[in-house]
Amino acid sequence: MLKNHSINLYVPGLWALLRHGGDEIWAKMPSLQRMLKRSDSQSDSSLESEALLLKELGWQGDRDSAVPLAALERLGLGMDCEGFWFRADPVNLQEDQNYLMMSYPSMLDLDQQEAEALVGSINQHFAQDGWFLYVDESQRWYLKLDKDPGIQTTAAWRVVGKDVFGLMPTGENSRQWHAWLMELQMLLHSHPVNLARTERGLATVSGLWLWGGGVLPTIENDQFLLYGNTPFMLGVSQKSSCDISGLTGSLLDIYDKVAAKKKQLIMLEHARAALLSGDMESGIKALQQLEQEVFQPMLTLLRARKIASLQIIDTPGRIVNISSNGIRKWWRRRNLMLE
Repeated sequence: MLKNHSINLYVPGLWALLRHGGDEIWAKMPSLQRMLKRSDSQSDSSLESEALLLKELGWQGDRDSAVPLAALERLGLGMDCEGFWFRADPVNLQEDQNYLMMSYPSMLDLDQQEAEALVGSINQHFAQDGWFLYVDESQRWYLKLDKDPGIQTTAAWRVVGKDVFGLMPTGENSRQWHAWLMELQMLLHSHPVNLARTERGLATVSGLWLWGGGVLPTIENDQFLLYGNTPFMLGVSQKSSCDISGLTGSLLDIYDKVAAKKKQLIMLEHARAALLSGDMESGIKALQQLEQEVFQPMLTLLRARKIASLQIIDTPGRIVNISSNGIRKWWRRRNLMLE
């Protein structure tokens, strides 16, 4: 038995999705309930899950440092990743009295031709300001800048369904960027692509949401085994030289690989993807899948002492520490507050 092995399980959006699911779905997750009740400790963090994963690998970013997600994604996709990169997600913003709400990405459903036409116009308009916008997929765009913009941003998935006014870029150059983003909205308002979409009764692209900005980080630690299949995780694997495996079926399969590395870092997108869909049915399915394919296997491995410890990480928010010794303490009745 490999009692000295441990797993960090990053599940961004988990607690938020559980709150939306309510008591009915919570009652259908006995394995997660058991692990939380018998956890050793719980703590909070203001950092994103991606930031904590990078710090585990030795990244030296401080509390105010944005996760350079865009550059790492482009590395994972085999694209140009030198310089300063932002994710620049096309978004639909809806005015509601004194609010400006970001719609769910599923409302846009752009095709590649529409995306490239919009990006071409934006690049032409902002060329003198050093903007170079690129389309990867129709709704995943990247903005390359010739220097650090001097702003701090909020991850897009934290903003969907919320008023964007309090979540706009901050920092020393924020006033300039607010002006540019307002100018961008005016450009998009009368764009032929949007006019055609309006005629067809479709949502329009009314802005870009910038986030995940930075340059490629320094990561020199190959002592972990990574699990995940997103461009971000592929980029982290390449930059750190850590081995990476895709996610297929039950996580019981990981026990066959723990001998290779003593610690494993697993990034799961089930909950975050469900939140971005805006569909509660998708959310319930995601939670059920997590219970069956992730939490049940983790509980089994802990009970069998095949792994020594497990961290369930959803940040900004709660981090839960569970051990193979603690899971056997049947008298524990810890409560996890999901508020």
